[in-house]
Amino acid sequence: MPRTARRKDPELPHHVMCRSISEIRLFRNDNDKIKYLQLMALYCQKFECKVLAYCLMDTHVHIQLDPKGYDISKFMHGLNLCYAQYYNRKYRRHGHVFQNRFLNKVIDVDEYNLAVSAYIHNNPKDLSDYYDRIDEYYFSSYGIYLDKHPDDFGLIDTDFILSQFGKSPKLAQKVYAEFVTSCNKVIQKEKLFDIIEKFVSTEPYEYRSERYIYYRELKANQVIEIVAKTFNINNPEFIKIKYSHSITDFKAVSIFLMRCLCNYSYKEICKEIGNLTLSQVAKLNRKGFELIQSDPKYQSLLPDLLEKIKVA
Repeated sequence: MPRTARRKDPELPHHVMCRSISEIRLFRNDNDKIKYLQLMALYCQKFECKVLAYCLMDTHVHIQLDPKGYDISKFMHGLNLCYAQYYNRKYRRHGHVFQNRFLNKVIDVDEYNLAVSAYIHNNPKDLSDYYDRIDEYYFSSYGIYLDKHPDDFGLIDTDFILSQFGKSPKLAQKVYAEFVTSCNKVIQKEKLFDIIEKFVSTEPYEYRSERYIYYRELKANQVIEIVAKTFNINNPEFIKIKYSHSITDFKAVSIFLMRCLCNYSYKEICKEIGNLTLSQVAKLNRKGFELIQSDPKYQSLLPDLLEKIKVA
């Protein structure tokens, strides 16, 4: 039987859940959880996505992901593939780590963003050590929301959720904590909306999170032309030359930006440029990301292009 088509909307947040295959724990220790969070932070940085909430349990992960116009399948496939490779190397095993495809639900009603956040943050209550102190569980973003521990991985956008709960950050934290506690055992949708209505502020806010998305509809030739100017290359078609070390950096930066701004797969990039294998494109993509992060000559490229395609 064919798989059901996944519902995706790159303009809206998603509730994403991943689970390990039945015979293994997804995370055998804290270091494994730290590695997953490091990889998630890396992919958010690469593709300019945001995480609104997360919780890592031993066998599964919950993520409230705001893709900001990026394809969540590409994001999650890359993240989980990298973690599976790490896991199999570390524990000297082969085969699948994750059970089937990741699950996702598009959050297309504003109130559901608050409900999903509370649901994710209530997950540690099933752990005996954290039943009545879920805010102290390090591998959940709830402690970050309440300033119980720092955002060590630079992952979380707390403002978008907290701005719904009060006039100031401190007031919003207090009310949000009461909201999460109130949602602890709620299973009826109608009751949940009653709770949301009770806690969500209707007064003007002193601060408001500006949520925006990027319309990642640039064409490959547009990106290549912009990068060519940065590299002082007169003919953008030079990117299609097969063997030329002198334009390797030009290719690398162009490929990375095509991945980030055009939502292109490696296969689509191969088709655009030609004369490259999938593994070569993957290698150049990594190099392009490193150049944009480390070389001052190219650091303004991505922010400048993102500003052009940003829509509030």
